[in-house]
Amino acid sequence: MTRVVIVGNGGHARACLDAWNPTAGHPLGCVGPEAGDVLGVPYLGDDADLELLARQGATHAFVALGANRVRRTLTARCLDAGLAMTTVLAPTAQVGATARVGAGTIVLHKAVLGANVVVGAGSIVNTAASVDHDCHVGDFVHIAPGVHLAGTVHVGDGAMIGIGASVVPGVSIGAGAVVGAGAVVLKDVPAGSTVVGVPAQELRS
Repeated sequence: MTRVVIVGNGGHARACLDAWNPTAGHPLGCVGPEAGDVLGVPYLGDDADLELLARQGATHAFVALGANRVRRTLTARCLDAGLAMTTVLAPTAQVGATARVGAGTIVLHKAVLGANVVVGAGSIVNTAASVDHDCHVGDFVHIAPGVHLAGTVHVGDGAMIGIGASVVPGVSIGAGAVVGAGAVVLKDVPAGSTVVGVPAQELRS
């Protein structure tokens, strides 16, 4: 039996547990910096207790934290503690038969992954986002609610695509880049940059 520790007990953890699919395993409880149950899932301690929880029978973890860098750090901590990462595909999500989803990723309610889509490890495809055919989404990416990626878009590791943004076919979003809410991306976005607006333009300091 897959026995899962949920890392995080805030708002994103609530969203993840609301979208939980039994195929991801049985949530034993949550860990977080402050005590608090989540949707009836009990509080188990903080992330310093991960190794203890593994010794007590937990087999997997799921990092339910929205910030990409924090999610990456906590995923490494889970793996070091001997916990494998589980993947969550919400029952209402539509995942193409040829799509591939990495360990520790969640595809939330009413999100769509099209044919030959690849989503890496530890990423979030949030509520009602769509990722069309042949897109490649890297590790520890956040595709926010209502985002639309047209076909053959490439999203680099650690990128953040803000709520309601749209990206036209064939565009590359560089690693660590941020696409602002509602932006319409018509051309490649350099790694580490931030773009906003319609059409999206790079912010410069």
